[in-house]
Order: sequence, then C-alpha cells, then structure tokens
Amino acid sequence: MWMDHGLKPSGVRRRRRCSLLIGVLVVTVLGGCSVKRLMAESVGEMLAGDSDLYAAEEDPDLVREALPFGLKTVEGLLTISPNHRAMLVSAAKGFTTYAYLLQDEADRLEATDVDQSRLLRARSKRLYLRGRDYALRGLSLAHDRFEDLLRRDHMSTLAKTTGEDVPFLYWAGVAWGGALSAGPDDLALVSETPLFAALLRRVVDLREDYEGGAAHEFLASYEASRPGGSAALAREHFSRALALTDTPRASLFQALAERLSVKEQNLDEFRDLLSKALAVDPNRQPKERLINVVAQRKARRLLARISELFVDADPVEEIP
Repeated sequence: MWMDHGLKPSGVRRRRRCSLLIGVLVVTVLGGCSVKRLMAESVGEMLAGDSDLYAAEEDPDLVREALPFGLKTVEGLLTISPNHRAMLVSAAKGFTTYAYLLQDEADRLEATDVDQSRLLRARSKRLYLRGRDYALRGLSLAHDRFEDLLRRDHMSTLAKTTGEDVPFLYWAGVAWGGALSAGPDDLALVSETPLFAALLRRVVDLREDYEGGAAHEFLASYEASRPGGSAALAREHFSRALALTDTPRASLFQALAERLSVKEQNLDEFRDLLSKALAVDPNRQPKERLINVVAQRKARRLLARISELFVDADPVEEIP
C-alpha cells in the first residue's frame, strides 16, 4: 500500500504529524479569541473575588500600595472580555476604593503639605471618574446608551433598571459623588449632582439593604452637606442605615458628625457620634475592617480639630 502512493511508512508519519500540527494551528487561529476570553474570564472571576480580601485588611496604606497592580490586571483582562460583569464591578469598586484611600491621604497631609494634598485630590478625582465609567459601562450592557439617556432624562432611564443593576448603580453613584468631594470646584461635576444622587436613590428603591444599607449612608452624608440639603432627611437616611445592619460601620457615625453636626454646630452630638465610631470593633465584621479603620482614623483627626470646627469649643480637647 505504501508503494502504491510512493511513500514510505516514515513519510506517512511525517505527513500525519504535519496534518496534526496544521489542525492545531487552525484551532488556535480560529479559536484563539474565545480561548483567551475564557482564560481572561476565569482569572477575572478570581480577581473579582479578591475585593473581600482587600476589604478585610487592617492596614489602609498596604491596600493603597497593592491596589494598582490588581486594577491594571483587571483592565487588561477587560480588553479581552469587555462585557464581563464581575470584572466591570470589580474595576468600578477597585478604582473607587483606591480613589477614596488617596483622598484620605490627602486629608491627612492637608495640614503639613498643601501642595501634595492638592495633587492627591486631583488624582483621586480622576480615579473616581474612572471607577464611575466602568460602572456606567456595566449598566450599558443591559441598557443600551445608558449614560446618554441618563443625562437626558434620568428619571425615566432609571425606572427601567432592575435589581440586577444594583451593584453598578451603587458604584456609579458613589464614585461620581466621590469625584465631586475630591474636586468641589469642578462646575461640571456640581451640575451633575442630581444624576449621582438619583443613582443612589434608585438603589434604595430596588435593594435598600445592599451592602448593609450603604446607599442610605451615602444619602445621609449627601443631604447633610449639599447646599439646601435637608437635615431631617439626612437623619432619616442615617436611621434607616442603622436599622439595616446588626454591625454599624464606623463611617456611618463619622460622616454624620463631620457633615451635619459641624454644620449645625452641635458639639455634643459631634462628640457622641465620634465616640460611637471609635467604639466599633473593626474585627467584628472582617469584610468591613478596612472601611472601619479608615473611618476611625478620620474620627480621631476630627476630634483633634474641635476647637477649629466649633466656635464655642474649649481650646483643648482630649482625644481618645
């Protein structure tokens, strides 16, 4: 049989090996994109789960230094699998968290290095917006041209969102609001205030218990600090956030003290709220350890500034 085709057995084996190699190359060329996407999505799922690891860390500076590598990895994977929901949520949450930690560092440096503090705030604003854009991109997966429609008519656009959109709604709103807090002089962001507030209100409508009532916490701070905001509504959101969790976050007390007690010059309430913030055990709820540690650092800084923040305060205040 070999002689009929003019080939020796070794030649047939070479031909078979060559055919096999060609077949592998064809599969690789034609299926490479899907294979890379599958690998990217598998790795992305693992990285998306790492957010709990960061949230449980007790050293905010360590998280701030570690986050950039993970964020760039997620961004790289999103170029391969751009519609991966878990990775989009991870990117939105990760950039928002990183921006928040940079903003906290800016607050710490404000009294000693004004220039560096200003640079960190500008960077923080850019990263907040980056996180917002990933969340808005996630919303566009289920709602075509979501951002464009949101800017045209946010009420009817948000009415179409569902419970599955809640993580994207939450992180888009928080990141957008964070950008304004880092850059309060940005008039474009000021004009967009109704948009990010509406995103958080929609979270309350759909799943008010998301992240332990975190949307209520944000709205309490928002109402307390915005021009023309309602102190009564801020306290309602504060009370609702408390009711939705068995382990209140230190940030809930710290934010109301900073935003509302100072505004109303209510020193007794200020001290009481910050005392409650410092009484929170960061280890009781490991997944919220990072946010509690950061909030308690802020609480101590606020107590050190009592004579600066309150007109009738004693010049010296004991810091717990």
